[in-house]
Amino acid sequence: MPEAELDRVLAPVFRGVLEPSEIRVPHTNGALDETADPVAIGFEYTVELSALDHAGQTQAWQERRLVVRSLAFAASQEKNVRQRVAHAVTELNALDERKQGKARIPDEAGAYQAAAAIIAKHRVEGLVHVTVTTDVYTHVKRRYGTRLATTVRSERGRVRATCAEVPLAHAVRRLGWRVYATNHAAEEMRLAQGVAAYRSEYLVEQGFGRLKGRSLSLTPLFLQYEERIVGLLYLLSIALRVLVLMQCVVRRNLQHAGTTLKGLYPGQPGRQTAQPTTEMLLSALRGVTLSWIKIDGKLHEHLTPLNAVQKRILALMEVPLESYGQLVT
Repeated sequence: MPEAELDRVLAPVFRGVLEPSEIRVPHTNGALDETADPVAIGFEYTVELSALDHAGQTQAWQERRLVVRSLAFAASQEKNVRQRVAHAVTELNALDERKQGKARIPDEAGAYQAAAAIIAKHRVEGLVHVTVTTDVYTHVKRRYGTRLATTVRSERGRVRATCAEVPLAHAVRRLGWRVYATNHAAEEMRLAQGVAAYRSEYLVEQGFGRLKGRSLSLTPLFLQYEERIVGLLYLLSIALRVLVLMQCVVRRNLQHAGTTLKGLYPGQPGRQTAQPTTEMLLSALRGVTLSWIKIDGKLHEHLTPLNAVQKRILALMEVPLESYGQLVT
């Protein structure tokens, strides 16, 4: 959303006409504590949108826009802005300090140029008041020999900087605001649920990371036919569901039991975690093999015995240990 449009949307809030609602996100167990501190404030509005589909027909729909201000994010941004302003003011006021080896500001134009460079470096345009004055000094050089007495005139630029409190306050109240869009009706997804869904977006990104990373290594560009690309995407999406389900089940069972799992980190047998990834679990199962050996015309099967960590992983995955032994029966 363009900055000007967001300013227009937030104008009723800044004028005090619209009071944003407090937003509290449910805990991991789904319970909502109404007495807990809000994590955000926000409001919503609906817009009518339309577009042409692939057949050239106009399709219209309603889009809900959730305007949300994360309080923690806003506080972090405010701290950063105030620190930048403070550093800029300090550097600006030190421009005309007399110090050995430090060149003086030659004139007013040079002072403004140096001040502009500091303001740009700290990204505080409009948040700092800068005043440049010019001090004029004259002194007389005495007559010496054949040289007549002369009056020498010199200038020195001085810079004074202060924080622009009103623009800074306006900038601070603008921090932390974001706009989410959804086509879910209010009955299906309330404002707080939309915020919770956005805060869980990293789970979706984790899935994309697995598709493109070492776990599944999605590389459809090496396929020539479209149907094969679609087939590969379908196949790997099934594999992704297995990875996500395995991780979800193990973490849920660890949380319900109030315990952790150790033995997953190579070289750190005592290190524990309550949130193992599927990749860590599969790595712990590496080395398990099923072998067929033919001796004197008779086929023998051998299955690697499981250690304690591997048995616990199967239990957390809700896979009966008997099913593992049945692989050779």
